[in-house]
Amino acid sequence: MTEPSDDYLMGRFAAGDYAAFETLYGRHKDAVYRYFLRATDAASAADGHQETWARVVANSGRYRARGRFRAWLFTIAHHVLMDQFRQPGTEVVSEDEAVANGSPLWDAENLEAAERLDALIAALPAAQREALLLHKEAGLTVREIATVAGITEEGVKSRLRYAMKKLRKGMRGYV
Repeated sequence: MTEPSDDYLMGRFAAGDYAAFETLYGRHKDAVYRYFLRATDAASAADGHQETWARVVANSGRYRARGRFRAWLFTIAHHVLMDQFRQPGTEVVSEDEAVANGSPLWDAENLEAAERLDALIAALPAAQREALLLHKEAGLTVREIATVAGITEEGVKSRLRYAMKKLRKGMRGYV
């Protein structure tokens, strides 16, 4: 039996099926949290994660299956993250905190290389880091990232290209 699609589950949730929301949340909660954790400190990541899901619930009745649910979800997460950056006191994550707080790289065989990669990602300009995280962590396409970030597809490709170039250059000798 195939799993129900995210679009189907959102429709069920909008109709009052809370089990459908639990399934959606289970599928996407880790990726949303990692998105925030890579961009902010742990406390802000938890707040952003919670606010994103609160907005999903609040807007469930207005959801329309015009693209992938994941793109819609990360559009909301993007807006929450931008709101956080506008608030005084929000900190950008350090490499040590990213590794200590559940970075996917924690299990990497070469912890030194993992720490280096986290530091390089944290050092990317915000626009490049966001494009990279939306692509690698959230699994969004270039077109979806363009919609989320409000830029052209060529702009997304450029950001991804520059980010990957910086990461490759910074990782020379580690891999």
